[in-house]
Amino acid sequence: MRHGLKFFGATLLLAVLVACASVAPRPAGDWLDERRAWFAQYPDWSVEGRLGLSDGERGGSLSMHWQARGDTNDIRLRTLAGGQQWRLLMEPGRTVLTGSEVGRIEGPDPDTLVEQAIGWPIPMRHMAEWLRGLPAPESARVGFAADGLMQSLKWADWSLDYSRWAGWGDGAVRLPARVDATRGPHQVRLALRGWHFGSSAKSDSGR
Repeated sequence: MRHGLKFFGATLLLAVLVACASVAPRPAGDWLDERRAWFAQYPDWSVEGRLGLSDGERGGSLSMHWQARGDTNDIRLRTLAGGQQWRLLMEPGRTVLTGSEVGRIEGPDPDTLVEQAIGWPIPMRHMAEWLRGLPAPESARVGFAADGLMQSLKWADWSLDYSRWAGWGDGAVRLPARVDATRGPHQVRLALRGWHFGSSAKSDSGR
């Protein structure tokens, strides 16, 4: 009986070691190089999302449609109640925001424009990379989970937590499905869905 227990224990230990080896952390650089190479094939993409906003005392919700055409990002934001809406157009050398109560405003920093219009800090400047699970800028501090996917990102005063990923296409590419961004008391919770790439990237112009 003791020999049987010893054999069972050795077998269990071997299974644990094999399991640990199967989820060993991948080098962050390799993971990022592969991911950047994949996205380089698809400079045009779009995604739908919902943003939950909270500062511990008050909160709200926005729907989001993000469409990227190369270096141009066209973002539509709408309140889920009240009918307010905004369009943020980020192009190389130019950022323009139009919409409810602000008319048209321009400036070098999209974060400032969005906070001026909506009254809430939302980290838009590097959001195109963050939505795809790519760290930006180079000074950002990145943490990886055991499966090699990005788990956390810290840049300036913002901390991002990637709590859920979903497969796209044949499942070979993993895309963020839930991201929480925090700065001080302010929290922005992003739930993402409806990814499209290349010619299938969807415009929001007809909505």
